[in-house]
Amino acid sequence: MGSATAWWLARRGRNVVLLEQFEQGHQRGSSHGGSRIFRLAYDDVRWVRRCQEALPLWREAMDVLQVPMLEITGGIDHGNPESVQAVANALEAAGASFEWLAPEAAGERWPGMRFETPVLYQADAGRCRADVALQAFAEGAGNAGADVYFEQGVEEMTVHDDAVEVRTEYDDYVAPVAVVAAGAWVRSLVGELVQLPPLTITEEQTFHYLPKPDDRTAWSSYIHHLDVFRYGLETPDEGIKVAEHHTGAVLTDPDERAYDTSPETETRVNYYVEHWLPGLDPYAVTAATCLYTSTPDHEFFVERHGPLVVVSACSGHGFKFTPLIGRMAADLVMQ
Repeated sequence: MGSATAWWLARRGRNVVLLEQFEQGHQRGSSHGGSRIFRLAYDDVRWVRRCQEALPLWREAMDVLQVPMLEITGGIDHGNPESVQAVANALEAAGASFEWLAPEAAGERWPGMRFETPVLYQADAGRCRADVALQAFAEGAGNAGADVYFEQGVEEMTVHDDAVEVRTEYDDYVAPVAVVAAGAWVRSLVGELVQLPPLTITEEQTFHYLPKPDDRTAWSSYIHHLDVFRYGLETPDEGIKVAEHHTGAVLTDPDERAYDTSPETETRVNYYVEHWLPGLDPYAVTAATCLYTSTPDHEFFVERHGPLVVVSACSGHGFKFTPLIGRMAADLVMQ
């Protein structure tokens, strides 16, 4: 979100300094990796409309930056009929197109997946190339005039009525407005300066699986509405990413994590793949962790407080909104 905000602001002619505490392409936060789902399919019309607003902004960013950050593959929702119907109702209320398929027809269309209930297909879904997008927005901000610094963490912030002083290990900065898009570290940076909502940091796990040699599935991204919310999508050159949503261990400090995946979770997801994704070899070839920073209602926190704009707590579903949230934060800066 910080890179996208810097890109929007630099394009508007503002003097921008972008600070990242870790190296470029690091894997310590919430936004790394080869893929993130893009989908319109939410059970709340407000989120559908936000996705509809984000989609043309992705296309604008790709046109300006000349980088393929979003690939449209279509998206599937299936599982609990009431949950999927709620998604259909929200899509219909937002004027978004979709189609229903019987389980048998869906199985013919996606033979590597198993379906037991009616399937909702939404054609505008796909995948965000997360690593590619992060690099593109940071480089785009730099090319538009921003000063971009990696491995320069903030050690102290002092907020005045009309300015913010920022001290790092290497330099000091004074700015009329500071944007803090620090993810799991937002509480340590501004928790005493801004009244944040209750935040829960969890270490979630993702796994990649390889298609079987005879699999002929054109893999769309999907959401499976079960007792545990599961999702999957193809990551080019890595396999099919499969994960549970909001089942990770709670952390008190994002700097104190082992980066270890849980054997119990991997066994559970392997079993899920064997049962529901017969086109895949049911043994994960890679496993990784990432952080969620979540509010109780999974809403985002994008607010201005004096000379501070705080952008965080994307609650495990924020990446698809990156150019939209970046523009929202830039608008708050320009107020």
